Amino acid sequence: MLRAMIVDDEELAIERLKMILEEADEVDLGYATLDPREAYEYARSNSVEIAFLDISMPEVDGMSLANRLRELDSSIDVVFVTGYDSYAVRAFELDASDYLLKPVSLERMAKTLERVRGRRRSAAPVSKGLPGAKSMLTEQEERIVALIAEGLSNKEIARRLNVTSETVKSHLKNCFRKLEVNNRVQLLQRVQERNKLL
Repeated sequence: MLRAMIVDDEELAIERLKMILEEADEVDLGYATLDPREAYEYARSNSVEIAFLDISMPEVDGMSLANRLRELDSSIDVVFVTGYDSYAVRAFELDASDYLLKPVSLERMAKTLERVRGRRRSAAPVSKGLPGAKSMLTEQEERIVALIAEGLSNKEIARRLNVTSETVKSHLKNCFRKLEVNNRVQLLQRVQERNKLL
């Protein structure tokens, strides 16, 4: 089941999309918000596999939010949901998984979800260095833990994942909090302990 998030500055649009996703099934809607900044904070500490984003929003537009989400976890599938078709080219330049025009039909949503599931099934495993990685960590956090196990520094991890060092530090703090440890050594020990139990 895909873990989803909706971000739109119109309450009615969120409710309509929720109804479509409920009918489509196989989607676990973890979060819906009017505020892109709250969405970003949610994604920092919760696993999101697919994000449905409105494009035209005040203060932080959907394109900017998509970039920030991808910095957190490059595996997140971004689907733009908008009333305008003029953004389509820019959306696909950001490697969006799909671009849906409002109002979204159930048939169109089903095709989008099928495409996303197919892409995720064919994606290569992300944490070969750490088999049995914890479900409580996001995929990007799993990647970072695997690279720590290889002995890479924060800067080296940032270069490898094409993110900033601050983003890596933020992910590490989340890992420490989730696994109740205080440093890298304890983190790797805790990962090994948990993998033995899986």
